[in-house]
Amino acid sequence: MNRKTLTIIALAIFLILMGIGAYFFYFKKAPTTQAPTGAFPGEGLPVSGTPGVGTGEGEGEAFVPGGAAPLPRLYELHKLPVAGAGFAEVKDKKGAVTSIAARYIERGLGHIYETPLNTYTESRIVNETRSRLSEALWGNNGKSVAIRYFDDTESAIKTQILNIGAFTTPAKQATSTEATSEFLNVEEVFLPDYIPFMALAGDGSDKLFYLENGNASSAGFIATLKNTSVAEIFASTFTEWLPQFPNQKLVTLTTKPSAKVLGHLFFLDTKTKSLTKVLSGINGLTTLTSRDGSAVLYAEIRNGLPELAIYDVVKKETRQIALQTLPEKCAWSAKSVIVYCAVPQTLPQAEYPDQWYQGLFSFSDNIWKIDTKTGVVEKILTPSDLRASSLDMINLTLSSDDSYLLFMNKITGTPWVFRIATDAPVVASTAPEVTLTEPTPSVTEGMQKIR
Repeated sequence: MNRKTLTIIALAIFLILMGIGAYFFYFKKAPTTQAPTGAFPGEGLPVSGTPGVGTGEGEGEAFVPGGAAPLPRLYELHKLPVAGAGFAEVKDKKGAVTSIAARYIERGLGHIYETPLNTYTESRIVNETRSRLSEALWGNNGKSVAIRYFDDTESAIKTQILNIGAFTTPAKQATSTEATSEFLNVEEVFLPDYIPFMALAGDGSDKLFYLENGNASSAGFIATLKNTSVAEIFASTFTEWLPQFPNQKLVTLTTKPSAKVLGHLFFLDTKTKSLTKVLSGINGLTTLTSRDGSAVLYAEIRNGLPELAIYDVVKKETRQIALQTLPEKCAWSAKSVIVYCAVPQTLPQAEYPDQWYQGLFSFSDNIWKIDTKTGVVEKILTPSDLRASSLDMINLTLSSDDSYLLFMNKITGTPWVFRIATDAPVVASTAPEVTLTEPTPSVTEGMQKIR
């Protein structure tokens, strides 16, 4: 065998050995164990058959209700999208809160759940199914919920009040097959079809305000949640109103906002039916009025971005707030001095508030506390510090003692709760740094609130 042949054979053997080595190096590496990217649903943890998963402060283990682990401050209450969430509280004779639970109703099947916030153990409390809900507003201290849905058979937008009453039949906890509590009785009250907007009284009374639109006019009505008394208190030739109902004596009406439209805010006295202009001629105006009606948190679109301000209704004075967000992402304290806001970490270049309403992009929010008397703002939550993924917070609601903040994640539609604490907030007297970015597509299409 000549030298050339030996060289060819040696080269072939070398290439074969190299190929075998590459195979074992790239495809037969020993498996490695990798921790999930997060400890919340949708981040690598099994979610089937369990309620929401969260972690405690600085803890690496997933929290499971009923165990010995401390309750997490930030917690996802339910696995599926909900139409709305609210608080149900028990108070003693002196008015002090003795227990607090969160109640929420699913979008898909309309199942109603309750989670006590001292255990995070979820239970289904109503034995009925209502499909394809679009919106639910809780009121009357969690005893009533107004729901809206589209009825295919009648091709109409329907509105009902569900008044939740006494226990009737055995119920089951969401994570158990054994009966541990009872189902609650529900009384259904039907309201007129095609209600465009409604609001339940924010002071916990059993009142509801809703609008009805004609061809070229609108009318506003006050009703009890059992619909035993209905009174028309408002009429207008303008039909594009967004109502709020801070307390049973006051309804606020804000013109529907748009990036390039001047907005106006009116106060409506429910007893005298008198209408008073409070704010006027503000670009892209969106508002949130305190529970006693003494102050209005509002946003004005300046240089393409929403800038917050507080208007003192009594003194007729305006104070600029060093934060950029929308009032729809805020909640007033019952004392009407403190307000909590979800503030985006970055603000996409967009037309506000239109494109956010349309679900064309999402935010990743922190929670800030605002003292409206001093103007001082404090950051009290960065979700990533508690191993939470991006949260675009909407429908913020405070418990009456300011101990808990309930909200929905606009990205997933799921309800979350945050236990408010006073430990070591980050204080800022100037605006936090906000980065402008290009819009990021959102996954909220088909889950938007009827507007």
